[in-house]
Amino acid sequence: MKRHRPFPFVALVLLLASAAPVLHATTVMAPPFERLVGSADYIVRATVKSITADWRENPAKPGERYIGSRVELTVLEVIKGTPPSPLILDLVGGRVGDDELTVDGAPRFVVGQESILFVKDNGRRIIPLVGMMHGRYLVRRDKRTNQDEVLRNSGQPLYSEQEVNLPEDATSPAAARGRQARPLNSAEFAQRIRQRLQADTP
Repeated sequence: MKRHRPFPFVALVLLLASAAPVLHATTVMAPPFERLVGSADYIVRATVKSITADWRENPAKPGERYIGSRVELTVLEVIKGTPPSPLILDLVGGRVGDDELTVDGAPRFVVGQESILFVKDNGRRIIPLVGMMHGRYLVRRDKRTNQDEVLRNSGQPLYSEQEVNLPEDATSPAAARGRQARPLNSAEFAQRIRQRLQADTP
């Protein structure tokens, strides 16, 4: 029988209490676009190559263990920074055999999935993304036309870069008004990010 263990906020704090950056990793507040871009160590468009989960010792409580995962990515495009090669996200949560550990607010990675990722403090945060789920934008691609569109973590299309700070369950204003607008594609979103970076460069 599968045993499912949700990982609450308090447990997250206790898990890596010795590392100050961890406290910031648990926030689920959606950051504005400027902070999302500025806070990331690097930003990439990538696909998930593999996911490996294992049991780990809890550094805050010797003798206790938790499940962690390594998500290896195939980088398709570097938008900001210089990510390591290979790029492997190290995060809390995952499944080993019949045991599964989940973190509230954490995005779920799937092999083959394409995303634009805003990576922060990899290896030092519980979920090494800016704003947890708000640091991952799915890329849904039509295999027949090779056209794509960018989705928020909730699966709702992203029509403007300014919509990144909408709550998870909020509907895009453009979609709500019934406009004939189309969602941003990955190239457009990447260009908006680069424009933001240029604007922030003295």
